[in-house]
Amino acid sequence: MKKLLYKKIIKKETRKNIIKKRDELDIIAKGAMDNEIIEKFMMSETYKNARGIFIYIGFGSEINTKIIIKDALNSGKEVYVPKVIKKDMVFIKIDSLENLVTSSYGILEPIGDKSDFDVNKLDLIVMPGVAFDREGNRLGYGGGYYDKFLEQNQIECKKIALSYDFQVLEKLEVEEHDIKVDLIITENQVINIKNNK
Repeated sequence: MKKLLYKKIIKKETRKNIIKKRDELDIIAKGAMDNEIIEKFMMSETYKNARGIFIYIGFGSEINTKIIIKDALNSGKEVYVPKVIKKDMVFIKIDSLENLVTSSYGILEPIGDKSDFDVNKLDLIVMPGVAFDREGNRLGYGGGYYDKFLEQNQIECKKIALSYDFQVLEKLEVEEHDIKVDLIITENQVINIKNNK
């Protein structure tokens, strides 16, 4: 019990510190870092070969993923973006950024309320997160939506995290149900996670 409480406190502190650092990024420096990360991502064979991708829409100080979404749609890929309904997350296919509306939380989300992806056409998930470590562990925002969704739908495709260098830590406190990423792309490095099972 004490160990679990300690883990929760560590996670909460890490989350708070990293988000604060991200929120304080200079807008010009952030734009340059975003471009570097996005370019590396779009040059990757995984992205180039993907037919269908799940990708979140960057919010606040997150990396601006709208550039990727536009490119993916223009390249004829199937693009699915998340929406949280009550306590569940669904992924809905979009054909344009105009298929999105602003939620009551100020977050862009797709119209609709039911996942409509074809698991056989899905090749890539771009995973959001506050922090990551070199073993592929991920610290999310605390809702557990992605872990729950991936486990329920038994989705096994490649999982990539887009991250600033300072979000990559040596070691994160994790729990058994936490799902790892396969690759982390930052402005300065590409971390390929070996034997990620």
